[in-house]
Amino acid sequence: MAKATATGITLTSAQTITVDVPYTDPVQGAQTFQATWNLHKWSEYRKVVDAQQAGKKTDDDLLDDLVRLEGIKDSQTKQEIPHCDELVAAVMDVTFMRRPLILSWFAAQEGRQQAAAKN
Repeated sequence: MAKATATGITLTSAQTITVDVPYTDPVQGAQTFQATWNLHKWSEYRKVVDAQQAGKKTDDDLLDDLVRLEGIKDSQTKQEIPHCDELVAAVMDVTFMRRPLILSWFAAQEGRQQAAAKN
C-alpha cells in the first residue's frame, strides 16, 4: 500500500524477505529450508544482475545479502543447525542445495509467491 511521505511516495518499507528454498536430496527426497535476504531497489537489483551476467559478480557475491538460513537439519542428529558462516559454506558446497539457494536470491528480490509473511 502506498503512503505519502515528505519526499514522495513510499510503496513498501520491507527491507528483508524470507523465501522457501526447495531442493531435492538424493537420499531424503524433496526438502525445503528458508533463506532471508536483504532487498534492493530496482536500480541496485539491475546493477547486480548486469554485473553477474558480465562475469563481474559471482554467486558467492550474492551471499552479501543473506541475512539467515533456517530449517536446515544435521543429517545425523536431525537437530536444526543455527545460522552461522559454517552452515552457509556447507550449503554452498552441496551441489543440489547451492543452486536453489542462489535462485532464491532472485525469487526474494522479485517478491515471488513462495515468500513467507514473516517480515
